[in-house]
Amino acid sequence: MHAEVTHAKDKELEFKIHDIDISILYIIQYEIQKDLDNKFTGVVLKHPLIREYMLKIITNKNDPYKAVDDSVGSAIRYTNDLAGMLKLTIGS
Repeated sequence: MHAEVTHAKDKELEFKIHDIDISILYIIQYEIQKDLDNKFTGVVLKHPLIREYMLKIITNKNDPYKAVDDSVGSAIRYTNDLAGMLKLTIGS
């Protein structure tokens, strides 16, 4: 996995990511969009045969780097909670 910032302004952030499953970016996008201070979040597949994606964030008030960090943290907490629940359900 490799990430590279391609565009950054005061309230905008765009970066490309290589060799990752796009579903992870959709989860990050979902978490960012839950905060109403974020204006736009989009995920773009550059080409179907190349695993290169773009993630763009435009915020109204927040720092876009903080929006990404908060959304990743939220996704991790949710995943850990789900894993714990599944362990209790399965009994492992």
